[in-house]
Amino acid sequence: MGKATRTSKSSRKSSRKHNRAALESRQRAAKAAKTNPKPIEETHTLGWHLVAFLDVLGQRERFRQLRLPKTPEEHTAVQGVLRDTVGFVLSLRRVFRKNFERFKVGLNLKPDEEKVIHTPNFVGFSDSFIAFVALRNVDNHRTPNIRMFSTLSAACVVMVTSLASGHALRGGIDVGLATEMCPGEIYGTALERAYLLESRQADYPRVLIGDELWRYLSLSLDETEKLTTPEDRFLGMLIRKEMELTCLDADGRRILDYLGPGIANISRPRQENTAVKRAYQFALDQHEHWLSTGNTQLSGRYAILRRYFESRLALGGLAAAKS
Repeated sequence: MGKATRTSKSSRKSSRKHNRAALESRQRAAKAAKTNPKPIEETHTLGWHLVAFLDVLGQRERFRQLRLPKTPEEHTAVQGVLRDTVGFVLSLRRVFRKNFERFKVGLNLKPDEEKVIHTPNFVGFSDSFIAFVALRNVDNHRTPNIRMFSTLSAACVVMVTSLASGHALRGGIDVGLATEMCPGEIYGTALERAYLLESRQADYPRVLIGDELWRYLSLSLDETEKLTTPEDRFLGMLIRKEMELTCLDADGRRILDYLGPGIANISRPRQENTAVKRAYQFALDQHEHWLSTGNTQLSGRYAILRRYFESRLALGGLAAAKS
């Protein structure tokens, strides 16, 4: 009898110990699940994309100088800086969005196509903004190329607008593989290439055109010229218009030709010339400023910008300043 009782007690004790171990194991598993949640299974599509990365220069430096105002005078000064930084960036984004659709007018689209929204995807981040286009062949490449043309054309307007407002702007546009992490957010080498063109290679206010974008346009044009259907002729015309929005800069790099004949043929001369005059004056002022301070690097860069303007002023009937 005593032995049986001892065995029963030992069995219950072992059972409680086992239950505690099982409970602790479940608690550890629940904690691990919260700490390391199971990844959500999502399907992403990898494909070729055009990405334009534009950055307004000098904004961070001005913003770093701000302090919380303590007097009415300081409050007024801070508001002025905010208007010239945050306010300007927001207004420039609006210009970019507005002009995406503006340049469809010169493409002679079909009536049913006129109703289609041909704007690229657009996202702003701080003083930078990104536009991107998926280059999927859904309708013989018509829609992707219309969106590419809209992106390049709008970037031309944004460049002139920014310089005319006294703000230097730099950018890069290229083609590469990428995927959309979520609607409106691009991820991949296409974005990296555009960013590196802007941040490490552009050097001064200009928008560099990447080698992959130029190769894409060149190969696409070669393919369309082998075909004779009306759709192919339209596509060839569109690709040529895109290529005409670029040119070679003084250093041999291909850039967005935001004052060139390609954009001049589809813009509004009287309105654009006012902005071009102000943008040209900004280039002159910056060149002279950096010359006077002895900064040969920046004065040299703005000298290139000045020469670019002076090579294009005649297209709008404008005269260059005397040296």
